[in-house]
Amino acid sequence: MEQRNNIPKSPARIYWVVLSVLFVVLALVALQYSIFTVRSIREKMKSINEKEDVKLLGLDVETDTAYSRLYKEKSWLETRSQIAMTDSISLSVNLSDSTWQIELKGVVLDKAKIIDYKADRFFYQLGLGAYHHLLGKQAQADTVYSTIPKVPIVVKKAPKDTTEVDESIHIDTVDVEVVHWILKLDNSIVLKIEGVNPAASGGWWNGHKFWIQQLLTETKQNLARTLYFKSPEYLPEIRLEVSEADAKAFYRALPLNPLICIRL
Repeated sequence: MEQRNNIPKSPARIYWVVLSVLFVVLALVALQYSIFTVRSIREKMKSINEKEDVKLLGLDVETDTAYSRLYKEKSWLETRSQIAMTDSISLSVNLSDSTWQIELKGVVLDKAKIIDYKADRFFYQLGLGAYHHLLGKQAQADTVYSTIPKVPIVVKKAPKDTTEVDESIHIDTVDVEVVHWILKLDNSIVLKIEGVNPAASGGWWNGHKFWIQQLLTETKQNLARTLYFKSPEYLPEIRLEVSEADAKAFYRALPLNPLICIRL
C-alpha cells in the first residue's frame, strides 16, 4: 500500500497566488469601469442629439466657424436676457473672454477675470443644436458644495475694560482659508470654482482634501453602478480657477440656488 506524503504548501507561494488573483480582479474591475465610463459619455451625447428641439434646429455646422461663434453669442445674450427678467442675483460665465460676473436684472454688479479654466472635451464636440439645448437657456444650481459657509458667523464678546479693547484690535496676517465651491446644475453640468491665492502661506491640504473627497464620492457611486453592469451618470464639467477673493465674494453674493448662464 502506497503512502502519500502531504507536503505543506509554501506560505510565500500562497501569498503570490492570492496577490495575483487580486491583481487580475482589480484589473478587470478597472477595465470594466473604463469601458462603462466611455459608454456613458457616448450615451449622454446620443440622448442630447435625440432631443426634439435639437432635431428641429438641425444646425449641423462646424463649431469653429464665424457662424457658430455668432450663434453662441446670440444664445449667450438671450440667456442673460431671460435671467434679467427675474429678481435674483445670477452668475454669468463667459469662457470666450475668460470673465465671470454677477448680475441683477441685467446690471453687472461685479466682474472679474478667470485665471484659467478647463472644460470637458464633451462640450467641444456638441453641434450647435445640442449646444443650444444645453447652454442656450438659463440653468439653476440644484446642489452646492463649498469649503466656506454661505453666511459667516462671527461671535464677539464685549470687552470689560479699555485694556481688553486694545488687545482685541489686531491684524491677522496669516490667511489660510481656502475657497472652493461646486455647483451642480439642473442641466446636468457641474461647475467647479477653485479660488487661488499665491500669497497664502497655508491651507494647501485643506483645498486638496475638498477635491479628493468629492472625487472619492463620485468614484464610489460610479463604481457601484458599473459593478452592476450599469453605465455611470456622466456629468460634463467646467472648472474655473479664479482669485480667492473673487471666489469668496461671488459665492456669498449669490443666493442658495442661483441662476447660471455659460458661454463657451
